[in-house]
Amino acid sequence: MRWLWVGRGGGSEPKVVRAPRWPDAALAAAVAEADEGRVRAAGTVLAECRTDAELRAHRVDVLAERLVGFGERVLDIGVQARDSDMFLLAGAIFTKEAWAIRGTGLSAAVGEKRLRVFHAHLTQAVVPLRRAADLLADDPVPWSEMFPVSRGLEFDRAHKDQLWSEVDRRSPLLVSANDSRVQTLAPKWGNDDESEMLTFARERVAMAPNGHPVVAVLVSAVFETAAHHDRRVGNVGRFCLKWRDELVEASAKLLAGTLALPRTTWAHNMFAAMFVAMGDYEHAEPHLRAMDGHVSLAAWDWIGGEQRYRTAAARLSNP
Repeated sequence: MRWLWVGRGGGSEPKVVRAPRWPDAALAAAVAEADEGRVRAAGTVLAECRTDAELRAHRVDVLAERLVGFGERVLDIGVQARDSDMFLLAGAIFTKEAWAIRGTGLSAAVGEKRLRVFHAHLTQAVVPLRRAADLLADDPVPWSEMFPVSRGLEFDRAHKDQLWSEVDRRSPLLVSANDSRVQTLAPKWGNDDESEMLTFARERVAMAPNGHPVVAVLVSAVFETAAHHDRRVGNVGRFCLKWRDELVEASAKLLAGTLALPRTTWAHNMFAAMFVAMGDYEHAEPHLRAMDGHVSLAAWDWIGGEQRYRTAAARLSNP
């Protein structure tokens, strides 16, 4: 996940620093090691959070992004030590490498040669992720990491549903997995329409306790619906207005609790971007403030990118 921290330095121009908003000294140390090409610390911090699915998924995401290009080395360590953490990380790295090759466009725009390379890289992720799941039977994260693999390799629907069931029985509210399930159910991945995707997202909102960031999967589903019907960024807000009431209700549920998870700031980004697109700054404001300058680019790309955040943030009154 791509992050920016947008603050204001000593001059008039804002400074922009890459950083997710989640205090994690152990992860920061492992990232520093990864940036120097040393990969073993990554396995250590993953081993520390085997029973915390949200933290484990977050650490895997951050570490895999920083270790792109080191998948084979990580896999070798996993094979030699039969290490579930390194198998998991290797699979996640191969997946990120593959999607970086493919890019974010529709398949028709990618090109046959690049798709072949994409599929070859993505296939490398399957075995290590399966090994990670076998070695740590209660861990939902390897199954969650299989979702982008299943979409890219075009697994059949029964196989995708089986992957979801493995996560759902282990960690039904795992945020990254739920958001990835929304992607799997989106029309762009072969579903007839958005109805099943929206129903799933609403069910997750209903299940979530106050303050849980999984409620933002409703925003993902609405954005996906808008993109399916009209890909022009300028029309997103107007199209999404028909879901405004239930989005406001889900937003209130996120704001009502004090639960803090690694994906909480992502959830605030999603709601802020949605309400800004609608021109509803009253409901965007508490989410903008909760973000505290930490911008998830994936959220704001739905409505035109980082500049939309900057414009919205400039409207906030001084505290």
